[in-house]
Parts: sequence; structure tokens; C-alpha cells
Amino acid sequence: MTDSPAAPSRRHLAALLIVLTVAQFGAPLTLRGHGWAAVYVAVYIALIAVAVTRFAPNAAQHRLLIGASVVMGAAGLWFVLHQDSTAAQAILVSGIGVLQAALLVTLGDALLRPPADLRTTDMLLIALSAYLLIGGVFAAFTGLQVLLDPGSWVALSTGEDLGWQDMVYASFVTLATLGFGDIVPVGPWARSLAAAEAVVGPLFVAVVIARLVGVAGLMQRDKR
Repeated sequence: MTDSPAAPSRRHLAALLIVLTVAQFGAPLTLRGHGWAAVYVAVYIALIAVAVTRFAPNAAQHRLLIGASVVMGAAGLWFVLHQDSTAAQAILVSGIGVLQAALLVTLGDALLRPPADLRTTDMLLIALSAYLLIGGVFAAFTGLQVLLDPGSWVALSTGEDLGWQDMVYASFVTLATLGFGDIVPVGPWARSLAAAEAVVGPLFVAVVIARLVGVAGLMQRDKR
């Protein structure tokens, strides 16, 4: 019988959540020129540093995060050098999606099979990070849609062309089921993706958080 992997420290979980929050909602920085685009990519480098060194309890997850980090690093460098290129933007968004999906898999495993020494606050920090990652993965998919299939999403309020940065906002609005209606899917695959995200968001809150509180025995963990 193998020992349960050690839980990451609360300090590193908090650092992950902070860096991830900046990464998710800092996309408008890329609209301010090459220097700010480099700053945005640097945030993802910080995310990579935290994730790879602290959130890979086994060799398979470590290889997954290393591979995703290499993809993200190459994509970020290409984007900084060719920021106005649609291809470079698509490569960056793909790199972001790959990295966030890999990290989501790793954190999801920690939620489903938590280490024995993980406490209530730690698991809630992981859950919050996972929620942000879900929105980020969907934002990557929808960002690719507006880049590769213009017109699949439209901005009803302004009529302006949408960029991948706008889809971060649209993704989290959909994930939270707010339904502002200012950015809407009109293409068939865009509608399918929006519907899937609208289902995943409430399910995550209702099912995963309920598992953390009711099934995982967090009160017993805190008493150990």
C-alpha cells in the first residue's frame, strides 16, 4: 500500500489562487502593446513556476504539467514577438488552454482523492482555483472560435469585432449563468459550447462543493 501524497502548503495554494486570478482577468493587458503583453505572459510563467514545483504529486502529473508548460512558454514567446498576428494569438490561446487544462486535471485529482493531511481551507482554495480554471479552459475554446471562425460570437451592445480577450469575460459570465446578453453565441458550435459551460458551472458548485463539505469528511480532517 503506497502512502498518500503530501498536500501542498496553504501558502502555495493561496499563491496559486492569486496568480491564477491575475492571469484570468488580466487579459486586457495584451491590448496595451508589446510591453504589457510580455507582462501578461510573465504572469503565466509565474503560474507555471508555482504549478510545476508544488502541484504534481506523482510522476505522470509532473510530466503533464511540464509538457503543458513548454507549450505555454513557446506560445507566449511567439505571441510577444508577433502580437498582431491572428495565428500568434491563436497559438497563445491554445497554450493557455493546454496549461490550464493540465492544471485542472491535477487539481481535480486532489479534490477527488485528497491527501490525508489536507484541511478544509486548503480544499476550498483548490476548489476556487479549479473553478477559475474551468472558466479559463472554456475561455480558451471560445477565444479560438472568435479567432478562427469570426462571427461565431457577436457583441450585441457594440457591434464591434470580438477578440479572444473578450471571451474571458464572456466565459465567466456564462459559467456563473449571469446571462447579461451583451456577447452571445450565434454559430452552432458556439451555442453548444456555451450550453456546456452553463451546465458545468452550477454542477461544479452544487456537486463538487457539496462533496467537499458533506462527503469528504472535512470536519473529521480538521480534528486530526
